[in-house]
Amino acid sequence: MNHDKKKDIYENIDMEKSGRRMKWILTNAGYDVRTIQNYLQLSCPQPIYRWFQGKILPTVDHLFMLSRLLGIHMEDFLVGRRDVDVEYAFVNHRIVLYYNYIAGKKCFGRLQYKGQNLK
Repeated sequence: MNHDKKKDIYENIDMEKSGRRMKWILTNAGYDVRTIQNYLQLSCPQPIYRWFQGKILPTVDHLFMLSRLLGIHMEDFLVGRRDVDVEYAFVNHRIVLYYNYIAGKKCFGRLQYKGQNLK
C-alpha cells in the first residue's frame, strides 16, 4: 500500500474553485476582507485569504453567517468537482436575482443553461 499519496480531504469539493467563487461573490456584493473579518469576529484576516486561495474551507458556522449576510444558500459558495459549469450558471443567476430584489427591480426570469431549465 502506498502511503506517499496525500488523500484529498474533500473529495467532492473543488477547494480552489470554491475559494475563487467565494471571493467573487463577496467582492461583487461589496464586501472587503476587513469587513468580513469584523462580521465573522475573526481575530485576523488570514483565514479569509486562505479561503480565497482554496487552501482551507470556512467552518460551517462561517458559511452559515455569510449565507445569511448575502441571502443565499451555504452551498452556493462551494463548487463540486464534477458540475462546475452548471454551478457557476446557477450562482450567477441567483446573484442577479438577489441584486434585482434588493434594487427593487421586478425581473425574476428562469435560468437556462445549455437549453435546460434550472431551478
